Amino acid sequence: MDKNKPAGLRHLAHVALGLVIWFITMVVATRLLHRHPPSIAVRIALVAIAVGGFLPWLISVGRLIMAQDEFSVRVHLVAIAFTCAATAVLLMTGGYLQTAGLLGYVALRNIWIGMVVVWWLSIVIASRYYR
Repeated sequence: MDKNKPAGLRHLAHVALGLVIWFITMVVATRLLHRHPPSIAVRIALVAIAVGGFLPWLISVGRLIMAQDEFSVRVHLVAIAFTCAATAVLLMTGGYLQTAGLLGYVALRNIWIGMVVVWWLSIVIASRYYR
């Protein structure tokens, strides 16, 4: 990265690069896992690649949040706290609904998508609440 660029642009570039890495590793690992490789070691390695590809994005988003002013960091931390609490309530509710026979199988991917949506909405709500 060019050190003459403003810090905010560098952080956004890192987020974008992390997103590309995450997308590529996710697509490659998912496609190969759908072929059902016979070796457990290969399957574990593909899972590690997929999860490892997520980490650069996660770290870059964390750095982007921490590079902001104290007020903006607070908004993001409140949103993350709300997202964790809401996800816990939804998981607990879903677990009991499944135990009661009222809800069938739910893919973990759907829970992840729901968590991202709740996080985004939490940021919007927290931003409006504190401004």
